[in-house]
Amino acid sequence: MRPVEGTSRVASSVRKKRPARVLFAALLFIVFYFLLFPYPLGRELIARPRWAVAIPASASSPLSEPGRPSWQFQLGSRFGYVHGDGSVQYAGTALYRVALSATAFVNYTRLGTDWILQDSSGQRLTSFSGSGYPLLDPEGSRIFNVKTDLSGIIELDKSGGTLWERDFPGLMTTLSLQGDSLVVGLLNGSLLLINRLGSPLLEYPARGSRVPVILGSALAPDGSLIALVSGIGPQYLTVLRRQSSGYAPLATLGLPSDYRREVRMGFSPDSRYLFIEGRAGPGLFDPAAQTLRWVGLRGRLAGAAFPGHGMLVALASRDGGRVQLAIEPPSGVAVYREEFPAHELYLGNIDGQLLLGWDGQLLRIDIEAV
Repeated sequence: MRPVEGTSRVASSVRKKRPARVLFAALLFIVFYFLLFPYPLGRELIARPRWAVAIPASASSPLSEPGRPSWQFQLGSRFGYVHGDGSVQYAGTALYRVALSATAFVNYTRLGTDWILQDSSGQRLTSFSGSGYPLLDPEGSRIFNVKTDLSGIIELDKSGGTLWERDFPGLMTTLSLQGDSLVVGLLNGSLLLINRLGSPLLEYPARGSRVPVILGSALAPDGSLIALVSGIGPQYLTVLRRQSSGYAPLATLGLPSDYRREVRMGFSPDSRYLFIEGRAGPGLFDPAAQTLRWVGLRGRLAGAAFPGHGMLVALASRDGGRVQLAIEPPSGVAVYREEFPAHELYLGNIDGQLLLGWDGQLLRIDIEAV
């Protein structure tokens, strides 16, 4: 077919050039629109270092006046309490290990049977005896004696007297303390919840693995949730939720790990999230959504904290002589990531912010919205 020849016409409105004043008016309208109705971009979170101090060499005397709020730290064999402005209230060196809490500590030797409970300024509160290892609850209001062979536990009063004592059918593999409750994991694969009087409220048998054993446990601060890692071949994360009739499974998730030791795990202070050690980096479990998200950090979990008054999670992992630090919301949008050399590392909270310890120093990092 031959193409049809002819002419085409363009509308007069197209052929005419638009006046410059029309284009200028349109540009002004766009500018004024965004000035009067800006798009809400929101505020950005940043991590801002506030101070850095070296842990003093003095090991046994109070370094500032008592009565002011202070927060605990433990960096290798060094431990103590620091104020929000960076002044160290107390610094000590562990004789063997230290039972450390928010308000008191017990610094004990490996084979010692006489223990001294000291407050956060190093002043003696009381002394007591036992055969085993001392253990304090997070607030320092309860004192326990874990038997040397891990077959049982004793709660003591302030004078060292026995409040209650309980032996278990298997060796203890993990413990978690919050308020009036104590969670004990056993080598035989059973998890026990024990109340203030030493009576068991719950016994949960872990099933589904070739070897039933409890390898990690965590009790939410408000007591609403219990988490445990159990089994060898395969391993599982199980989360139990409190109901009117007791606790019932909320979620059971298979894990890619194959640990033969205790697994580090714990809840955030507001009980909303759970962190857990993993082979390919730490994991964060959201009980509300029942989802587990792995954070891409190399190496073994070295610390966890929830700074920014609970807005963020700080996770650190060690890979040889280097540490990776990630600060981000539990949803996973990175605020800060850094890798640096460190032989010793500690992550904790101070006045709602992040307390970072490494190689003999303490650093406070504030999370701010700008």
